[in-house]
Amino acid sequence: MLFSFNSTSVAKLEADTSSAHVNFAIDFCKDWLNGKQHFTFHTSGSTGTPKKIELTRAQLEASAKATIRTLQLTSNENIFICLNTQLIAGAMMLVRGMLLNCELFLIEPSSDPFQFLALDHKMTFASFVPMQLGNLLKDDEKTVIKLNRFKNILVGGTSINSLLEKKLTQLSTNIFHTYGMTETVSHIALKKLGKESDYSLLPEIELKKDVRNCLCIKGAVTNHQWVQTNDLVNFTDANHFTILGRADEVINSGGVKIFPSKVETAIHQVLSVLSIDIKDLFVASSKDDVLGEKLIAVLCGNKISADKELLLKKKLTQFLSPYEIPKTFYYQAYFEKTASGKIDKIQILKSLFK
Repeated sequence: MLFSFNSTSVAKLEADTSSAHVNFAIDFCKDWLNGKQHFTFHTSGSTGTPKKIELTRAQLEASAKATIRTLQLTSNENIFICLNTQLIAGAMMLVRGMLLNCELFLIEPSSDPFQFLALDHKMTFASFVPMQLGNLLKDDEKTVIKLNRFKNILVGGTSINSLLEKKLTQLSTNIFHTYGMTETVSHIALKKLGKESDYSLLPEIELKKDVRNCLCIKGAVTNHQWVQTNDLVNFTDANHFTILGRADEVINSGGVKIFPSKVETAIHQVLSVLSIDIKDLFVASSKDDVLGEKLIAVLCGNKISADKELLLKKKLTQFLSPYEIPKTFYYQAYFEKTASGKIDKIQILKSLFK
């Protein structure tokens, strides 16, 4: 069920013994309203062991105000929160609501966040992970109606595959793909789906590249310290950039550097053209005596026939060089996910090659 409150009513709320998620959100908001100055979060753990991050109130305020200013949010918002509020993306929805003194509607995080949302709901602003939107948009006209009632929707936490992006761009609402991390107090840039190919920087953020061409970020959200990322970047201008992939995920196969994100996008496109039903996928590498690293693809869904797999590889040559086409395709019935809804690549690969 939906649990609603605002910065005035939350002070009077008691703990809900049936929901640890609601309890955490209530306690967080009370701490915020009582002037708490330091907050502890953990990174998502999608590329390694989750790390503990200490953030100040000033950092959280700076991030929230930048989003409010960019999206022109007001006190009339009805904010729908279906993310884990113990992680930074969900917590920042609470902070934005506290600063705006608007209505917040909280629901337990799940793959079906619309189960208690009416067709004529009054929500205006929400944030989702791609997995949630992918599940919602399978074949449900009511979901489209519900999504179109929002004014602004954020999508973040991981990349958006081409099939989902195509569906999202057909909606009439404003949908923004976010770029950011726990260390930058959620997003520092937004890309409007269907309208923009580059990420647009939020106010008062400074960027530069290191010697590897990886992005470095500084602003009030980072406590005015440079935050080093492993994201390879290309600057369009001072306020716009594209992400090429992660430096620590670049695969060196036989001396050729391969960007997984490029290969994943191509596979998604071809699977869509061939009408092959795969829920999700990622590419990685396995050890190879000749190449050093062999490019592989891991697909979530039923194993396709040898003929279809051969056709898939043939079609991929339209988008990729021979070196970028996976040597082997693996199949899993389901993908394990981290607490933030990202694919747990580490655990999946461990299970494949144990």
